[in-house]
Amino acid sequence: MSERRIFVDYLARMEGDGAIDIIIGPNGELKKARWEVWEPPRFFEAFLVGRKAEEVPEIVQRICGICPHAHHITALRALERAMGVQVSEQTVLLRELMHYSDWIMSHTLHVYCLAAPDFLGYESVIAMAENPELLPTVQKALQLKRLANDMIVAICGHEIQNRTSVVGGFTAVPDGATLRALKERLKAAKEFAYETVKLAAKLASQPPCPDLVRKCEHVSLHDDTKYAINDGRLVSTEGLNVPDWEYPVWLIEKHVPSCNCKHAIIKGRDSFMVGPLPRVNNNFEQLSADAKAAAREVGFSVPCFNPFMSIVARAIEIVHSIDRSIELIDELGEPKYEEPKFEYKAGESYAITEAARGICCHGGRIDKDGVVQKWDIVAPTARNVYNLEKDFEEFVPKLLHLPDDKLTLLCEMMVRNYDPCQSCATHSLKVRIRREG
Repeated sequence: MSERRIFVDYLARMEGDGAIDIIIGPNGELKKARWEVWEPPRFFEAFLVGRKAEEVPEIVQRICGICPHAHHITALRALERAMGVQVSEQTVLLRELMHYSDWIMSHTLHVYCLAAPDFLGYESVIAMAENPELLPTVQKALQLKRLANDMIVAICGHEIQNRTSVVGGFTAVPDGATLRALKERLKAAKEFAYETVKLAAKLASQPPCPDLVRKCEHVSLHDDTKYAINDGRLVSTEGLNVPDWEYPVWLIEKHVPSCNCKHAIIKGRDSFMVGPLPRVNNNFEQLSADAKAAAREVGFSVPCFNPFMSIVARAIEIVHSIDRSIELIDELGEPKYEEPKFEYKAGESYAITEAARGICCHGGRIDKDGVVQKWDIVAPTARNVYNLEKDFEEFVPKLLHLPDDKLTLLCEMMVRNYDPCQSCATHSLKVRIRREG
């Protein structure tokens, strides 16, 4: 028997290029299972050095077009900690609403446009929409994404790159009438969000989705009083519980051959997973009442360590995000303009927020003139690369009975479980399968 090779090159929905390379020996042994990222570094950390502090949040939001606000808000929080800047409660609420808008947009995009075609056997969401039975669902998904984008515009002035959020606050705030109109649209979208949880659970419980469990460590933010998104302690399913600004001490990165993306481990331990599934595992009791009810209705219970259930966790978070956004709009009432104020002060600090696909980390050192001396950035996808490789090592040997086309699809789905955020351009992947003698 010859060697069997599964090779998937150019996964477009990453911020750059990567490949799945799996080689099975002639006796069925797994010889190689690797997720290789060869996208060259973009040096954001390096060219931030020498910049003024207030420039950092403006620049880093350009790292990603899907989760720009996570990078922006995380950088703001790290800078404000370093310089001792205190922001108003209104600013805290507006940032949280901005971030939940980003979650609704991103999760809806992932569930319906990036993941559902895999589960339903379609090449793309466009092909799904050509089915008259699925067209109304695709249309409703696009309407929900449109709503999220409109929320972002109301707060930031632009769908992708914010124009109003700065160190110390906002240069402009939405009026109450605009927020109340968005609230009514959110209330109208609630039923579809609930149906999304049911659909996700159905998809995750049927072929081609396998029932595979690997109990790796799940890491997220946590707050006893609310679902953690913009602040909280760094926790895990294995007992990690530290302040978020200590992440450089506990989350260790290392270079590995054949991969330009570092591998991440927890200090003294092994790989870990970040994203919606770890968040729901660590924060189930802090979800909204309806989000918990939706989870229970479809039989989702925590802790859950099947990565193919990530689509269900995302759908649950859509329900929660809508509920919390409605609450935030009520709490904001009639926002009033507050002039952002801060003074330069030497300091060093770090912060974490939860991007849609997991913890987003920023921080560094500022001198007395407000000039950046060093800066650290770790996107959530970088936290998951090593854990994804561990998934391959665990799951592929259990799937060797499948023909190459089905095994290839499942390997692609393993990657998409993590919603890797790099280029997010297309749904299709170039696949090459080669058998070696």
